[in-house]
Amino acid sequence: MAVLFEFDPFDHPTQLSKVGNWVITFLSPASELHDIQLAITYVLPRQANDQLQARRVIIHSTAHEQQWLIQNIECFDSAQNTEIDLLATTLEGQQILQTVVQEFARYDVLVKLICE
Repeated sequence: MAVLFEFDPFDHPTQLSKVGNWVITFLSPASELHDIQLAITYVLPRQANDQLQARRVIIHSTAHEQQWLIQNIECFDSAQNTEIDLLATTLEGQQILQTVVQEFARYDVLVKLICE
């Protein structure tokens, strides 16, 4: 199963640099037009609680210009004081991605979460 972010045509992620507490950066060369990889990184310090905190979501361009494949979710687990990677298909991954969608919406950046 693939999990994707679908961005509104007016909110192309390569044209965004910061949305709320999230910064969007290129992992692939910015000159690459067909094989683009971006990181959506949370900029606030780690939280000291018993929950997972999303640190970075890695997305990759697809054949559909508005749809971006979610490759990885990097989190900090404060209970174990360690960094962990989540798949977008897990319950925890889905919850984190919904949080990203909701926070982006607060700043009028419309993103849908699609599971195929």
